[in-house]
Amino acid sequence: MPTVFVYGFRGKYTGSPVYDYSHPELNATHKCMLFLSQESDQSQMHLAGAECLKYGFGEYEFSRAGRLDIDSLNTDTFRGFSGYYEEALSQGSALVFYPNA
Repeated sequence: MPTVFVYGFRGKYTGSPVYDYSHPELNATHKCMLFLSQESDQSQMHLAGAECLKYGFGEYEFSRAGRLDIDSLNTDTFRGFSGYYEEALSQGSALVFYPNA
């Protein structure tokens, strides 16, 4: 069964995304969270980096990575992330970028 990992990173949006999404402005730098569905229960930075490129973040630096604890999605703090978890399972990944960070 796939596992969803969350990779935190700061990245610069350099354009040319593979995915059609509401992306940031060109050359803008943001804090981001990448939700990545993977078969391994260990962090896979090389896979996460390749996914960042698909979202158009050509420059990125990871700050953390960890397996998403499904039970945490039932807490008030993390309830809003359940959609990203589900998208990662169904589509392979999901990205959250913080516009003012």
